[in-house]
Amino acid sequence: MAESKKTIGLVEVVRVYGEKSSVVKKALFDTGATSTSIDLKLAAKIGIGPIVGSKRIVSASNPHGKLRPVAEAYIKVKGNKIKVKANIEDRSGLKYKVLVGRDLIHNNFIIDPSKTHMSHKLHDLHETPK
Repeated sequence: MAESKKTIGLVEVVRVYGEKSSVVKKALFDTGATSTSIDLKLAAKIGIGPIVGSKRIVSASNPHGKLRPVAEAYIKVKGNKIKVKANIEDRSGLKYKVLVGRDLIHNNFIIDPSKTHMSHKLHDLHETPK
């Protein structure tokens, strides 16, 4: 099974698809996160939705958890377009507007920190915007 998984870094370029459009963003691949999270404004801009449920997310800053809306989205990583149920949250104060959790990583990728993208420019990344 491992031979079918693609090796990626901690930060990769991804394309997030919504009903209106898609957008290319750098995403943090976080093996400590159970689920994928997409910024609220980004989700609204590209038309991710409708909301299909909610999930209680526990974090270091909120150990009792916070209820977040969940919507289905497609995220393309290294040529793989994968459907995921992502929680929608205001990530405006965070560096990465997309956080990819174990729900998407588990059966698809192997994380190698040495392959992490260090560039801050989208045109330096592997996938070019469409």
